[in-house]
Amino acid sequence: MKALNNLTHFAFLITFFYSFSQTGSIKIDQDSKLDKVIKLKKEVNFETFTSGQFTIQVFNGNYNDGKKLMDSLTFIKKYTDLFFSFETPYYKIRIGKYVSKIKAIKELEKIKKDFSSAFILKPN
Repeated sequence: MKALNNLTHFAFLITFFYSFSQTGSIKIDQDSKLDKVIKLKKEVNFETFTSGQFTIQVFNGNYNDGKKLMDSLTFIKKYTDLFFSFETPYYKIRIGKYVSKIKAIKELEKIKKDFSSAFILKPN
């Protein structure tokens, strides 16, 4: 009888606590402009670094040094397709988008005259 009484009390307590439990739903309010910005960022990244294309990296370092180099390269206009990107924790400058590795190697030989540490990045 005592076990039945304890079981009844236990069932009552479980039911009582369950009735005051949370529902588990979350509502997130975000600005519709955020979705547009994310979509635009994805499009830019896709156009800039489409898989299947080789690129040549000439710089890997901090923001200030990268910005100075990028500004001087843009001013000189010697290289056409310049990309300044951030990949944690470094900023990178890449030149060109090449479909074939042969073209990338030919361009790398020219670029190595100015940037001895330049190298080809393989596509994903």
